[in-house]
Amino acid sequence: MIIDYGNRTIGLKIVFFGPAMSGKTTAIRWLFSAFDYSDKLTSIENTVGRTMFCDFGTIPFPLSAVWSVNAHIWSATGQDFYRSTREVVLVGADGVVFMADSQRHLLDENLTSWNELMATMAEETRPLPLVICLNKQDIPGAIEEEEIRRHLKVPGSVPVFKSIASQGHRILDAFEYIFQAAMRASTLVQPVS
Repeated sequence: MIIDYGNRTIGLKIVFFGPAMSGKTTAIRWLFSAFDYSDKLTSIENTVGRTMFCDFGTIPFPLSAVWSVNAHIWSATGQDFYRSTREVVLVGADGVVFMADSQRHLLDENLTSWNELMATMAEETRPLPLVICLNKQDIPGAIEEEEIRRHLKVPGSVPVFKSIASQGHRILDAFEYIFQAAMRASTLVQPVS
């Protein structure tokens, strides 16, 4: 969390993390559209429309008559080719939304991405709020929450939202959860003069 006393804003960084094609960009685009900030989202993509480095943008939320919270929302690319960029995107995060893919044949890709996130989070000096979106729940044979929890060894304290990013189903719920959790957990405040 960064507090800017001059502009009376609080900045929170929320990162969407997960395997390639799990729905991170789709979820973020839906979120920005829902708040009517689509024009404030930047995506760095390759020539075939896949996220090359990240998506990023800011959605402001009024906190009081004078203060506001700027939710700086980022995605970390899931493609292995761009693995080195994920650590950079996670720097300074106040909360993480892990987008898991509900397709059964991608369980191991979910596990690889989850383990990478857990290794990075283990290096943090402060607790980092985390939520899981079990995405693509509209596909036939989608895995259930219990199976993803068991396969990834997800602690019971981490909430799982069964989502459909293309329809916005449960995306706002997951975002609201991580936003509130990040606000509560951010104890390392860096004033900006």
